[in-house]
Amino acid sequence: MRAALYDSYGPPEVLYEGRVPVPVRKPGEVLVRVHAASVNGGELHGRAGRVRFVTGRRFPQRTGLDFAGEVAEVDPDATGLRVGDRVWGILGRTFGSAAEYVSVRPRQIAYAPGNVTLTEAASLPAGGTTSLTALRDKAGLRAGERLLVRGASGGVGSVAVQLGKALGAHVTGLAGAKNADFVRELGADEVLDHRATALADLDRYDVIMDTVGTEHPVLRRRLAPGGRLVSIAFDIDHPVRSIGYLLGSAVHGRQ
Repeated sequence: MRAALYDSYGPPEVLYEGRVPVPVRKPGEVLVRVHAASVNGGELHGRAGRVRFVTGRRFPQRTGLDFAGEVAEVDPDATGLRVGDRVWGILGRTFGSAAEYVSVRPRQIAYAPGNVTLTEAASLPAGGTTSLTALRDKAGLRAGERLLVRGASGGVGSVAVQLGKALGAHVTGLAGAKNADFVRELGADEVLDHRATALADLDRYDVIMDTVGTEHPVLRRRLAPGGRLVSIAFDIDHPVRSIGYLLGSAVHGRQ
């Protein structure tokens, strides 16, 4: 089958259409014919070679984390799914959804919404589940609280803005000036230009969702009493220090 591959780290030009075996569906798995796969920020860093301590040096490497498509084969024990069902999902800890087929466990997929195309649906699984987990499950965002979304125009941040409003929060988006109107259209109550706004000068917020991964100590000082900082990223230029700070903060209840 066709798949997006690359034999060395670098710019988008290192990607090419190659051939790999169709995945063999293991017992209990579902084979999905991929209609569309999205591109997430982590994959860009991975392809560029900025997180080699995670991606390693074995090539060719593949790309693609989430996908939308149709069930092609299903295990008889996977109740509720039939061949031809429209589904969307996430591979998990591996890349490779930018291909014609993926084989996944049933818990990795769900029925795709019927009011959007499969191409549109493919843009949501990773960003949507990340935002939902961060704001609802980790931060426990409540109605009436003040939420700051750093990186509000990105794949995860744009969903977080909408989700924050749906949960009843007052949402401030931090994004580039050229994307300010877009973030407002998503429902943000306020939009700040990240190039013209120093993090240290920000107001205080009940919840800060960070999608950038830098300056976590500064962000933590912008929390109101009882505030929660949730970061989905780390400083890839200083990974050991950044991850160490995040882990230490979480252990001591400051995250």
